[in-house]
Amino acid sequence: MDATQRATPYEMTSSANSRSLLSWTIVALFLLNCLNYIDRLLFSVAQEMIKVDLHLSDFQLGLIGGPAFAILYTLFSFPIARAADRGRRVGIIAFSLMLWSVMTGFCGIAANFLQMLVGRAAVSIGEAGCTPASHSLISDAFPAQRRTTVIAIFGVAGPVGAIVAAVAGGALIAAYGWRTAFLLCGMAGIVLALLFRATVPEPQRSQPRAVHAASFIATVRQLLVRRSFALVAIAGGIAGIGSYANQQYMVSFLMRGHGLSLATASLLMGLVIGGVGIIFTLIGGPLMDFGRRRYPRIKAWLPSVGLLWCGSLYAVAFQLPTVGLAVALMVFASMGQHFYMPAMYAHGQDVAPPHMRATASAIIIATSSLLGYGLGPPLIGLVSDILGEAARVSAGLSLADCVKRPVAACEAASAQGLRLSLSFGSCFFILAAGLFALAGRWMLADVNDHDQP
Repeated sequence: MDATQRATPYEMTSSANSRSLLSWTIVALFLLNCLNYIDRLLFSVAQEMIKVDLHLSDFQLGLIGGPAFAILYTLFSFPIARAADRGRRVGIIAFSLMLWSVMTGFCGIAANFLQMLVGRAAVSIGEAGCTPASHSLISDAFPAQRRTTVIAIFGVAGPVGAIVAAVAGGALIAAYGWRTAFLLCGMAGIVLALLFRATVPEPQRSQPRAVHAASFIATVRQLLVRRSFALVAIAGGIAGIGSYANQQYMVSFLMRGHGLSLATASLLMGLVIGGVGIIFTLIGGPLMDFGRRRYPRIKAWLPSVGLLWCGSLYAVAFQLPTVGLAVALMVFASMGQHFYMPAMYAHGQDVAPPHMRATASAIIIATSSLLGYGLGPPLIGLVSDILGEAARVSAGLSLADCVKRPVAACEAASAQGLRLSLSFGSCFFILAAGLFALAGRWMLADVNDHDQP
């Protein structure tokens, strides 16, 4: 095969057109990842209505938002990542988006707990194909010295999606109901999947396919012997316990604990998670790229400081009785929360040889999913139910009494249980901070040694 046959669409065009293709590639990936987070967070925004309509407990909400998503997401992320390491990533990404969009629409017609559980689990299968293949595509399309910045741009779609889900989604749900919101998001994803497949070119791989002979087990072993990689992956998962619990229950906390409407609570969640996240994720990527020459371990200590900061402030914020002070402290807490994800994913790409990058991303995602999504929402939901029941018993009320005729004491007990459980969940940020700091001991050596077997 000659050079023309091997050339990718990026290389067969002029310099100006190549830059345009690169720009469109990151824009398209940004939009795709934004919709990824909108579909995830829409359930959190709507869950108080879903809880009433489908007669669910906090623990059941946690199961739908946690294990239902995390288990299949993790199981499918590895074979999809291996396919992305060997095949055409653009097609894999487009098909994944199409699948999760169709199943998001299905969630909009779910009539009970089981149907919603199955729908959210199926959404996770599609979303498992998004990030690993996207990170691999980015790594081959952009130079290494810009990688953290581009991954941060891709990652900032998360907080942007949070704002859209919270503000637009909250308004849409309040006006037309949660089922309409799910159906519209599903249709938008189908359109974007078709556009992505038709317009985004496949970049040339930075390493020949001949090196792709390593088995899956050998690939995982080669990555996990890098101690910094293993520690960063675990740290990201533990931080995800607090992060995903906050995402799922923040609107509920503001509604129960401070008596806010759905529209107002979702708007404030968008400010805390989305607005702050956009700024500090965009700051964090370039800061770590530019600062690594002077501070080689910046990808370890900057996330560590940020997580220690956010965990401490969140724990206090959930206990404050005044909504203005609580939200202000949550905004300050969120400032430290958004450094760890670009650092985590960029370190995975730095450590992994080119033919293992999608698998490296899948390992990080699997750890984050099993610990963060899989454990965070159901654990916080279960603790909330237990502590809420204890508060009801102290007030002389049973759960049956509150179901039959809700009174202010029932609502106060439910709010108190959620307050305490979210403060408990904030402690996981602090634990993750220690693991990021520990990973810094081996970070430089592992990056320099990433080509060795």
